[in-house]
Amino acid sequence: MQNSSYANIVVKIGTNALLTPQDTLDKGVIARLIRQVASLMKSNVKITIVSSGAVACGKSRLQRLQNTSVGSVGERQLFAAIGQVELMLNYRAAVQKHKLIIAQVLATKEDFRTRDNYANMRCCFDALHQEGVIPIVNENDVVAVEELMFTDNDQLAGLVASMIGADALIILSDIDGVFDRPIEEGGAQLIKTFHPAKDMNRIRIGHKSSFGRGGMQAKLETACLLSAQGITTHIANASVPDVLLRIQRGEDVGTMILSTRTRPSRTRRWLASSVDHRCGSVTVDPGAGKALSADQPANLLPVGIHALEGAFQKGDIVSVLDEKGTMIGLGMAAYGHAVLAKCMGKRGRPPFIRADYFFPSVS
Repeated sequence: MQNSSYANIVVKIGTNALLTPQDTLDKGVIARLIRQVASLMKSNVKITIVSSGAVACGKSRLQRLQNTSVGSVGERQLFAAIGQVELMLNYRAAVQKHKLIIAQVLATKEDFRTRDNYANMRCCFDALHQEGVIPIVNENDVVAVEELMFTDNDQLAGLVASMIGADALIILSDIDGVFDRPIEEGGAQLIKTFHPAKDMNRIRIGHKSSFGRGGMQAKLETACLLSAQGITTHIANASVPDVLLRIQRGEDVGTMILSTRTRPSRTRRWLASSVDHRCGSVTVDPGAGKALSADQPANLLPVGIHALEGAFQKGDIVSVLDEKGTMIGLGMAAYGHAVLAKCMGKRGRPPFIRADYFFPSVS
């Protein structure tokens, strides 16, 4: 039995966990999960739900298009626009029995791009939790274009968990957790406790979501990113009775991906979420790389930089590379590429990235 007991939890519910064998929304699953959420909230646990299923709901409502594949962005927009209504109505019906209120939060990658957008969104979550409202988050497929779409809702759930400083992310799907090999091969063993640094290269992943866009690879990538931010992730089967309550009690349910670092500041959590918003890169010498990789990173000075790429400006996110081209972290530029080009390699110049605005890569 693990010692869990979290005060702030993000629950991600996958599409396959929400559907019946006929690919329609399973209201019983929603009712059971909301009952558990209500019980946790009575113990003053903050709950945020990231729910897939809108596209599947929309498709099931359009009888004449049920055999249409969800391939293009336009098809996702069509099904999501219809399905969001259906999905939220079912969540509202479930929470009303417990005298709870839900709020819909729709997001795109653009909402995580700048510190202002990031802070505004975090304030929204803070206000909802302050009033005891359950945020139900989904990707805004209705307006998202290809380049602004999340890889899947696992990625979105990870970004939300990081943003609000959650203690844990619980990913619920239709599989029992992380196995050491593809389940279909037979003899696969469930990994109860997953150590990102030791176990990521020791397993072979074969399970891919049949309806949603995610899979075990996406789940583990999200979990490892959160691990580096001091957030524990659990991957479990939504059909396990009282799965949320049992995880909160510390029972061995599914797979627990351990956190490996202490909780970073809000600024560094934003940086950790900004890998998709990089505007360029800088390459540093071994001395600067060692200083940045220390437990307490130092400022990155221009003297330690010997190459740059991209047209970035002050406040943009840049990746920091070692001499082999391996990314060692993300940082916020204190000035643009034109200024850096003039002072690169020189001493006595102001820091290009301050230590407080640098987040090391997941190792």
